[in-house]
Amino acid sequence: MAIEKERNCSREIVAVGKNLYDRFLVVGRSGNISSRLGPASLLITATGSALGALSAADIVKVDLSSRGHRGVSRRRAPSSELPMHSLIYRSLPDQKIIHCHPPLTNAYFAVYPSLKELIHETRFCLGEVPVIPQKTVTVTDPQPVIEALKRNKLVVLQNHGVVAVADRFEDAFFRIETLESAVHIVAVARLFKRNICDGLDAALRRRMRAQRRTR
Repeated sequence: MAIEKERNCSREIVAVGKNLYDRFLVVGRSGNISSRLGPASLLITATGSALGALSAADIVKVDLSSRGHRGVSRRRAPSSELPMHSLIYRSLPDQKIIHCHPPLTNAYFAVYPSLKELIHETRFCLGEVPVIPQKTVTVTDPQPVIEALKRNKLVVLQNHGVVAVADRFEDAFFRIETLESAVHIVAVARLFKRNICDGLDAALRRRMRAQRRTR
């Protein structure tokens, strides 16, 4: 029974990775996906995996109690974001985690601190999406992310990506897709009316000035 559950979870991870890639929510070897197996174990994509072309060999089983890992292929190391995934599972009841780097979402929150809600569905489907400052390639301090996930199942890591949690992969996936769509709507609306984003231009100017000072 446990082996069958592990195989099913592995197949789910492969499928959601392809969906993310097909919807242009991941590129190359970015992002990571995990699924809780039990109180002390999880499956997570291996480091360097391409989410759009996953196989069973790219899925690593991690024993949280011993902090060791056993890969399905027995040759792969887990994602470098394993500490964040494992602490989320220790802190929250959710069963699935998706961490990826949607391009429009990343671009928007790199220059603007909060989501402009132009349609009713944005707040209805997403609520108030927390935005956490992120200054490193890998999340080195997961605690702010976890505190934000207690308020919303979807969190933006500024200059990095998003983290979504759920009991089913499809729910986490839809949250990420809905956020990317909401940002797309804001971008298109701004083509029709330049000041629709209020302080976006000011935020862009501040960022450009800051970048010039650091050169």
